[in-house]
Amino acid sequence: MNTTWFKAHRLFVITLLIALAHFILTSVVGHYIAVQLGTQVGHVVGEGFIEAYEKSPQNLQKSEKEANRISQDMKNKSEGIIENCKLPLFLISLPIKPLMNPFLKNIRETRVKMALSKEISKDQFYKWGIVIDYAANFINSFCVGFLVYVILRISRYHRMKTQRVNQSDGE
Repeated sequence: MNTTWFKAHRLFVITLLIALAHFILTSVVGHYIAVQLGTQVGHVVGEGFIEAYEKSPQNLQKSEKEANRISQDMKNKSEGIIENCKLPLFLISLPIKPLMNPFLKNIRETRVKMALSKEISKDQFYKWGIVIDYAANFINSFCVGFLVYVILRISRYHRMKTQRVNQSDGE
């Protein structure tokens, strides 16, 4: 067997394992962040509803102002929670997902419209969301693997070139 083929095959296996590890890691971390965000934002919204329910207004104008204040308070708290997770979400989305975000946003908006117009069920909406997110993670992890492969190939090429130069200088 040719040793060059074996080394190239080894590089391919290493990059495949790195891409697989990246996919698993980003999927697990992304799921954890999503669960934490959902829990915390849900708690904020729940507190807002409880506060709105407990305040029984005597006049309609006062209740509208109070509702707007509670709504704005919930929105501000939710945005603060989401802001805290932006950096980890950005880091796990590297290298290609930020470029895919406009496309993914368009797909998500289309799915929301389809769900609201009852073209798809809630279950289909949920399943398609998972499929789209995993597909985006797969493409992102594939790009990580490809970049690692290219870097390893370039590194190997330069190392071999340096060895040839050193061997020719020694002769």
